[in-house]
Amino acid sequence: MKKIEFDTENPTADELAYIESHKGKILNPRLDSTFKAIFTQPTDESRIALHDFLEAAIGEDIADVSFEPNDAVQDFAGQRDVDYDINVHFSTGEAAEIEMQAWQQKYDFGKRAEYQAARLLGAYLNKGESWGSVKKVYQISILDYNYKQESDADKENDSVLTRYTMKGERGERLADRLNVIFIELTKLGSAKKYSKNEIAKLTKAEKWALFFKKADNSRSSGIVNEIAKTEVGIMNAQKVLSSISSDRALLLAQYHAEVRERDMLSNIEGSFKQGVSKGIDELEQLLDSGMSLKEAIKKVREQNACRGPSES
Repeated sequence: MKKIEFDTENPTADELAYIESHKGKILNPRLDSTFKAIFTQPTDESRIALHDFLEAAIGEDIADVSFEPNDAVQDFAGQRDVDYDINVHFSTGEAAEIEMQAWQQKYDFGKRAEYQAARLLGAYLNKGESWGSVKKVYQISILDYNYKQESDADKENDSVLTRYTMKGERGERLADRLNVIFIELTKLGSAKKYSKNEIAKLTKAEKWALFFKKADNSRSSGIVNEIAKTEVGIMNAQKVLSSISSDRALLLAQYHAEVRERDMLSNIEGSFKQGVSKGIDELEQLLDSGMSLKEAIKKVREQNACRGPSES
């Protein structure tokens, strides 16, 4: 895990106020810094939590796990850098890379995940080894948003966990070496339905998703405690999260992440308001020229469809 670079000994007034206001509170596990810290502490609790989460995501028993460098090895000069959140290798030769994505990206995250899995696959076959030696790799991403916009075809798939692998036109699997796994927290639904009986019916992956979504919400502490009673991995993750929630560096990382999120949302809101204002001005000009309302609206839509993001 990369070192978090903050001056923990001399925080600013705003940083100090944030630290004081968050005493006794649980850190947000959906932030990269906290997420990594849960699974990478040099403790039995952290090791058990990581092992259990991997089994929940992959859907199989896994062997012993060891950490690998977070930076993917470059195969040629100029190859794009890849920085994994958590990169692990199993004693069986298989490997997994785990990511947390709290905000929707402008690019197609699926392409990024597939590329990361491919880079991981190429890292563990040595010269002279047969193709039969190629082991499975897993790119696992926890997404706090819907990967695909819901369509009629997607509505039937309300599972928090989706596994992707290469298939032929008739659905036949190729070799299962390259695996991408998405856990979508937004598919959990309302917390009100999670009674003790309902929690007992959840899959292990759903329980982990619920932990990531609710662990920092004090109003959901009863739900999180109930989940922890049913899964030893989550119980240990809860212990680790509670322990690291007083870590000043992690608190500062959360503070700055929240500042960046507010800035981003403010920029989006400002761009939207600017675009609406410009659209109204254009509409008024077209109406003044004698164009009908229907034609003017159509024209404004066409103009905005052709206009690049930097122009709107």
